[in-house]
Amino acid sequence: MHERKTSIALLAVLLAASSVSAATYDDFRGVSPAAMKPFARDLGGLLGSGAAQTARPLGFSGFDIGVRGMAQFDPSRGDSVLKKNDLFGLGLVQAEIGMPYRVDGFVRGGSYEGLSVAGGGLRYGLWNVSDEKYKINAMIVEMADVATSQYFYAIHFHTSVICSLNAPVVSPYISVGYDSTHLKAQGVADNSLDGASVHVAEPRFAAGLRTKINLGYLTASVAYTHDRPVVGASTGFRF
Repeated sequence: MHERKTSIALLAVLLAASSVSAATYDDFRGVSPAAMKPFARDLGGLLGSGAAQTARPLGFSGFDIGVRGMAQFDPSRGDSVLKKNDLFGLGLVQAEIGMPYRVDGFVRGGSYEGLSVAGGGLRYGLWNVSDEKYKINAMIVEMADVATSQYFYAIHFHTSVICSLNAPVVSPYISVGYDSTHLKAQGVADNSLDGASVHVAEPRFAAGLRTKINLGYLTASVAYTHDRPVVGASTGFRF
């Protein structure tokens, strides 16, 4: 019971923390032409986080509900939309369900700081699941998100391969992936940019640790993409 209360407390803390961000995405109203691609890279780096924290499929009728928080400590060079040397991030709720043939489906969403995100995807286990200690599982992740604000919308696609090790207490995982983001301005201060769009694509390399607390879990991760680290954390219940 104590461990379950701890997991519930961690979930509440992450929910509260993920809803607080130094970024105000409505500042995109004053975007310059040069800032659109760097901003798209920063946004895509956040949207590509949190898709998976283990390569072990849920199994048929399995379920996972939790929150994902991701943050970058400093905007990319040239991103004048977000404040220099200020933390910015996203917080999402994600629900997952296990299906036959080592397939998991998931949906995710969140809304704050002038930005709304909705998306989802599929994960596929590359070989039969092993729960034996120190065995490796692997899966492919495919995900799409739509992020909208008053002054822009973005369509984001993510593909990655993730591997995790079955360890008794803390299980490590690594992933290699790719983020593709299409960003379009709308109603911005510079009329010449109204309807202007950019596309960016960046590789992503990530590693993290995951620990279980009865039916709950807690993870921490760091990814390297567009020459910037993106940190992440998640907690929830998986059964």
